[in-house]
Amino acid sequence: MNGRIAFALAALLAASLGGAARAQPNAYVTTLLDVPTAQGALDDVARLNAEAHYAGSPGDLTMARWMRDALRSYGFSARLEPVHAQVPQLKRAVLQLLSSPRVDFALKERPIPGDPDGSRPDAGIPFNAWSGSGDVTARLVYANRGLPADYRTLARHQVRVRGRIALIRYGAQFRGELARRAARHGAVGVIFYSDPAARDGSAHGAPYPNGPYRPLGSVQRGSLNAPALKIPVLPIAAVDARRLLADLRGDPGPARWRGGLGAAYAVGVTHDRVHLRVDIADPWITLWNTIGVLPGRDTSHEVIFGGHRDAWVYGATDNGSGISTLLEAARALGYIYRSGWRPKYSIVIAGWDGEEVGELGSDSYVRAHQAALRRSCIAYVNADETATGRFFAVSGVAGLAQLIPALATRIADPTTKGISVLDAWRAQSGGVHTYQPGGGSDHEPFLYLLGIPTLQFGFEGPFGVYHSAFDDLRYATTEADPGFAAHRALAQMLALLAYRMTDGTLPYDFRAYVERMDRALATLRQSDARGRLAPVRAAIDRLASVTATPHPIATERALGAMHRLDLALYGRRGYAPLIFPQLAGALAGGSPAAIRRAVAGTAGAIDDAAALLR
Repeated sequence: MNGRIAFALAALLAASLGGAARAQPNAYVTTLLDVPTAQGALDDVARLNAEAHYAGSPGDLTMARWMRDALRSYGFSARLEPVHAQVPQLKRAVLQLLSSPRVDFALKERPIPGDPDGSRPDAGIPFNAWSGSGDVTARLVYANRGLPADYRTLARHQVRVRGRIALIRYGAQFRGELARRAARHGAVGVIFYSDPAARDGSAHGAPYPNGPYRPLGSVQRGSLNAPALKIPVLPIAAVDARRLLADLRGDPGPARWRGGLGAAYAVGVTHDRVHLRVDIADPWITLWNTIGVLPGRDTSHEVIFGGHRDAWVYGATDNGSGISTLLEAARALGYIYRSGWRPKYSIVIAGWDGEEVGELGSDSYVRAHQAALRRSCIAYVNADETATGRFFAVSGVAGLAQLIPALATRIADPTTKGISVLDAWRAQSGGVHTYQPGGGSDHEPFLYLLGIPTLQFGFEGPFGVYHSAFDDLRYATTEADPGFAAHRALAQMLALLAYRMTDGTLPYDFRAYVERMDRALATLRQSDARGRLAPVRAAIDRLASVTATPHPIATERALGAMHRLDLALYGRRGYAPLIFPQLAGALAGGSPAAIRRAVAGTAGAIDDAAALLR
């Protein structure tokens, strides 16, 4: 490591600490690196793997209490905070091909030799949360990836969707968007499956248990997000989808229409009718957020680190990887806390419930505490599905992005000996880059409701058992992260990040927003030949002038500026990120009045932030 970089980081981490902490910052940093272990993370994941813990289930409550007790043992003040929410529960699912002889699909995932966990009785029947209940019998039409272009292809071939069941392969967009689009085209039901040609499919490599890619007998569960659809929706295994595809009659599809199942993928309908029945209840039940607090010297401000604790089944990687690394980081922070260190701001460790069915726990927490969070929350760091491979990825708002490269110099790369995470990050495709936040996890209510700056990082790779019963301990230890070295590195980084964020100096870089806004506006101006975005351009220039020379800013004013900038700059559609969402939406819609309102609102938010930063 470059000595000057190491010295600068140590000085940065030591700044603004008092008493004993000021006398030994290097000792605290060393301890934060030494305490987290691969074995500690492995023990936590093994505990999560012991029983299924779908939101609101007995196993979910058991895990909520276990996490609370672990945080208490590390020195945190920890509690369970109940959440009253509607949670979808599958009562019955039936899928039949009414051929002669009739095919009755079992719907359970196919057992894998050597992985007994994936076939345990508590795995249940895969389903899609927020499906409608319904019992329909109709011919089936293959709609490829479910995008508008696919429905145009069907229309060109005079194949109607209305009154039929649509078979759609996962992956092009958030599954809820795909299902709702099918319903708008008149489909009476939707069946999803994961094709081997998908990013994590076996067309790209050996399927589990011989590699990380999706086996043909597994099923991807998943939420469609509330409100519930009016038609039944069900996910199935690729081997079952292949049988349905074999019954199609029609013209061969274009190249983009075909997947990796060796089927014809015809543009047509099935010869035989398909019977689909889904019975779902959405009862109001109690969920449990686990909240642990390490009090700071200033208890009126806090940094929140969180990840979802619920899982579709066992969730050893989604989200055992996030919870275990948060707990190992908490163990390290509690260790130095008991040895005399006191953060300036409080540190909160949260295990959210109900994320898999629509971020229910985190959304409830943000809405219940929103007035206090606006005043107190300096940042939210999300840990979700963080150890699935070797590619280091960071996503977050511009004002926090600069934190990660500095910390990554202190962490040993989990794959290559003798180099840091930063070294490996520089060498990988795309280099040191921070992705824009999108949707699909617990950062959403913090960022998109309140404008609280968010950050997430992890090691990514093919995750072929995503949302299946095979996301278990065996997969985690043989494919996702053998040796759990990535888990340890992530726990170290989370611990150092908490230390840095609570050292008394606000971790914001307002100048970074100017560069990010410049790039985003340049893209939007390509569709604005009439120059209607000029007020936004002027507002960005005024922000650039104010932030050109760093100067002290009161905490409350800095928080207010961050909220305004993040709400103006970031948005999402499903999983996909949107930059300047108000502007992008108005320009796409074409209404002059809407464009004027979006321009005025965006420019006003930037100017409000600049005024707070003067």
